[in-house]
Amino acid sequence: MNTMLYQECFNASPVWQSILNQRGEFIEVNNAFCQHLGYSKTLLLKQSIKCILPLQAQQDIKKIKEAYSTHYTKFIHAQGQVINVKLMVTRFEMNDQETCYYLLQCEPQLKEQHVNQSYYLETYKQELPEGILDNIKEAIITIRLDGQYVFLNENAVQMLGGKVEDLQKNNFWSYLEIKEQELSNKFYQLLTNSSSIELEYYMNQLDSWFDIRAYRNKDLITIVFLNISKRKKAEQLLRDSEMHYKNLVEHIPETITVHDGKKFIYMNPAGIRLFKARDKKEMIGYSLLELFSNHEYRRVKENIRLLLTGKKKITTTIFRVRCLNGEYMEVEATTTIILYRGKPAFRTIFKDVSERKKMDDLIRKSDKLSAVAQLAAGVAHEIRNPLTSIKGFLQLFQREGQYDSHFISLIMDELNRVESIIYEYLTLAKPNYETTFNKVNLQELIEQTITLSETQSILKNISLYYEFENVPPIYGNEKQIKQVVMNLIRNAIEAVEVNGQIRLRLINHSEDQVCIEVEDNGCGISKDRIERLGEPFYSTKEKGTGLGLMVCYKILEHHNGVMNVHSEISKGTRIEVILPVYIHIPKEVLLT
Repeated sequence: MNTMLYQECFNASPVWQSILNQRGEFIEVNNAFCQHLGYSKTLLLKQSIKCILPLQAQQDIKKIKEAYSTHYTKFIHAQGQVINVKLMVTRFEMNDQETCYYLLQCEPQLKEQHVNQSYYLETYKQELPEGILDNIKEAIITIRLDGQYVFLNENAVQMLGGKVEDLQKNNFWSYLEIKEQELSNKFYQLLTNSSSIELEYYMNQLDSWFDIRAYRNKDLITIVFLNISKRKKAEQLLRDSEMHYKNLVEHIPETITVHDGKKFIYMNPAGIRLFKARDKKEMIGYSLLELFSNHEYRRVKENIRLLLTGKKKITTTIFRVRCLNGEYMEVEATTTIILYRGKPAFRTIFKDVSERKKMDDLIRKSDKLSAVAQLAAGVAHEIRNPLTSIKGFLQLFQREGQYDSHFISLIMDELNRVESIIYEYLTLAKPNYETTFNKVNLQELIEQTITLSETQSILKNISLYYEFENVPPIYGNEKQIKQVVMNLIRNAIEAVEVNGQIRLRLINHSEDQVCIEVEDNGCGISKDRIERLGEPFYSTKEKGTGLGLMVCYKILEHHNGVMNVHSEISKGTRIEVILPVYIHIPKEVLLT
């Protein structure tokens, strides 16, 4: 026979049976034992037999531990009755011969006697080990159907405000009738057609919220009171905070929206007005693709990607959006990741910058007029100087009737200078919005640029080295990027002496950027001059115009690139051009 079969036989036996360890604790009880004494198996296991012995029967514990003994004792029923039982004890040991157990087999002998109320309250509290029910935070009360108290733990006595003896003179229903009439009505359904009730209730007398749970078992009702006042206060504070935040968001003049990257799931009234909608229903569920054009939506997707990958905590971008009435406007969108109703979402704050843009345009036009005047004066001055030299040489040839080949060489130098100034001036005047961007392979571009610059470097016997890594393509205009690299190489050639060295490097700068380095061992640039690089007609070279670097800065700004200059006098210069890589976004992603 296996262990499971023995267990089934033990539980199915009509004889009350239990097994105790050496400390007198229950380690197994069968169904008959639990049914006749009214206790659950879970309650008895690991409890001492003392919990069901009256005080006058405590001395029987020594008798129980005698091997193969039979004697009489008393047990306390779960409903407060004292039962006389005939107890047969069998002592047995396990294989190790050190641990012994006691098998108790019981049967009732005399008619069950009802124990009085005060005796039960006294013994019930004393018999549970360490006052187990007194140490839990809930107030526990057991009453009869007529309201008489059967059991109260310490917390229940404190809650009701009195002593056990004083409470016994009244009953629980009277207490409710006097102090909590509404709660008394709640309990009425328990007495009629329910076996249990659960409710949260504010007891005025105690000025506290309670989670109340009541269970009926035949003619007894057990009620558990858990004080939840702190939780209720916290919930109220949270509701007040949410209401305050909601009022703030609803009445703020700026547009606050929440979306999942595809459609809006919340928008405050300011957003309804901004996008010219009739009501909130029109905007909730409205697709972002309808608001942004394909080109602008690509930028939205890129911002979302940067937020989701943790590369940015917040993004701020100016977009051109289409309102519901067909009008277009410029808005500044600031986006962060938030949790909305337990799920990740994006909070975007929109600001209408149309008026600000108009003001900026006026300021820019004013600045342009000033800059054009300054630039025109500079260009005129720069061109006038070589023209004066050319005119002087031509007048000399006219007077003498002959020309000198050396003077012709000087004239050609001056004409080249004029041509260079005009070329750079025209390049600077090209509007950026007319250029088209495509995927650009930087390795091929730099190799082509080096080929164009080799003649000039060979004339000065300059060594040109090129090092490269496998880098991803960028998104830009190939001619403009080539012009930047060409200008930097030309500046480096002019900065080094004969037999100098120039090194070009194409390297990965970060996960989404590449870097072009142009380094020379020339004369170098002082720190105070580095700060002014890019200003028109400011140059470190004797015959420089400063327009070359100005054009480079302008092109890189249009490509969202950066140029860093590192230099030391007599040691050389290293220039870094950092550009963002090309990120392919499929059309189907744009449309989702």
